[in-house]
Amino acid sequence: MNKYENDMILWQKLKERDPDAFGYVYTTYRKWLTVVAYGIVQQETESQDLVQKFFVDLWQMDWSKTGALTGPIKNFLFISIRNRCLNYIRHNEIMRKRAARLQLPPDYEPPADILENKELQQHLADAMAQLPAVRARVFKLGYLHQFTRQQIANYLGVSEATVKTHMALALKDLRNLLKNKVY
Repeated sequence: MNKYENDMILWQKLKERDPDAFGYVYTTYRKWLTVVAYGIVQQETESQDLVQKFFVDLWQMDWSKTGALTGPIKNFLFISIRNRCLNYIRHNEIMRKRAARLQLPPDYEPPADILENKELQQHLADAMAQLPAVRARVFKLGYLHQFTRQQIANYLGVSEATVKTHMALALKDLRNLLKNKVY
């Protein structure tokens, strides 16, 4: 007979950071969660990574901030992995949209030589230097470091709406500053 047959006991042992309880959850539910994740993201490696990261976070979870967790642990695990998968898909979609916005126009020809490429880089650097500091920082974090709006907002301590506004204004300003510089 299983000593964690009652989920209330299992919840309590997890809150106490009992390694046996964690091992039980891991061995009992890992494969099932991987199948659930695969059903959502349709990519085997990413599914395995999402489940592995979930278990790391579960082990490191601050149980004092979770409140009273009750009910079947299987429901908690399913909802947790489903949300992680949906966040993963949303993040990838954001990155895809950003990359699409940065697509070069069809008539663009790359610089013929390294000097011309360096000149373009210098024009961009000069244009970014003319942006207000926060706007330039938001642009760099979003486009050069691939942060999401939420990550930028958390990092800078501002709202996502503020990040969105700064990003839109930065793109508009850079277009205006660079329109006469790019040949």
